[in-house]
Amino acid sequence: MSLPVLNLSTNPVLFADQLRKACHNIGFFLLEHDIPEAICNQALSETRHFFARPLAEKKTISYEDSPAFRGYMPLGVENTEGRVDGREQIEYAAEYLHEQQILERSLHRPFYHRLRSTNPWPNAVQPSLQPAISEYVRGVLEVADRLRDAMCVALQVDSDEIAPLFGQYDGEEPSFWSMKLVSYPPAHNGASTGDSMQGVGAHCDSNFLTLICQDPQSSGLQVQNVQGGWIDVPPTGPNTLICNIGELAQVWSGGYFLATPHKVLRNASSDRSRISLPVFYNPKLDSEMEPINTDGLRWERTQEMQWQRTHNTLINSVGENSFKSLARSHPAVFQRHHSDLTLREDGTIVERL
Repeated sequence: MSLPVLNLSTNPVLFADQLRKACHNIGFFLLEHDIPEAICNQALSETRHFFARPLAEKKTISYEDSPAFRGYMPLGVENTEGRVDGREQIEYAAEYLHEQQILERSLHRPFYHRLRSTNPWPNAVQPSLQPAISEYVRGVLEVADRLRDAMCVALQVDSDEIAPLFGQYDGEEPSFWSMKLVSYPPAHNGASTGDSMQGVGAHCDSNFLTLICQDPQSSGLQVQNVQGGWIDVPPTGPNTLICNIGELAQVWSGGYFLATPHKVLRNASSDRSRISLPVFYNPKLDSEMEPINTDGLRWERTQEMQWQRTHNTLINSVGENSFKSLARSHPAVFQRHHSDLTLREDGTIVERL
């Protein structure tokens, strides 16, 4: 079994039905898009250059001092369900006003407003990274907006009902997109099993929709189908995005769309790191995704034997769901900057009494 391949230039009615089937039956698909190839190639190239820099230079934008979990993370600091992920990365997200204004506005606001921040760009060592990544994100978000509208057609929902939940890239209240610049170093010593092969463990994305441009020479991404088997995603070029449904879209669609488990294995037969640029598309930080009426939709999925996290509450709040994911993956930063909060086993977060 392979992932369905969709093309944005397809007739809109046919495309919406193809998208419906892909999001309903597996929750993953490959998308042939119209972002200029040079934009994706430049983003991949700049990311590879950054990770090739000395550790001291990369740590000039360390995430350790960021309450919003933004910046560079060296190999071995992120985890999935307690198992260390074998990757280094940079975390970025939607940028807001000046940090002092953010702090003032966050007083007595929901805890997830602590995610409102600016991004630490490595302008002192690689000033070309910021414009390359910013242009890439803009292109991906424009594609995501079009996919969102097609999802509405697929679900027989008026797109005007959901559009106000999303914001503009440069707006004061933007959509709360986030992204990772990821480098998966090859596994050493011919390893083939266990933690040494884990790039990132099995998980479902907590956001609305994920779009990924990856290294065209290697992959390692695996997607779990509804029968419980794992599908290898092939290497894809800059003209194809890997797309998947997140928990918020599953909540919004009343379970009709599927947030699908996936994982990444490191390459044991190559000496080249794999670069991946996932963009996590979301509504505004304060938005809540209310389930639609699915009575008129034809249910085709006959099996659901996929891995599920043992304790995981599906939260309809964009801010709470985003904070849940970051707190789970980065416990040291959570404990350092948010000691007044408690992360419960099911992912909900409460203030300490």
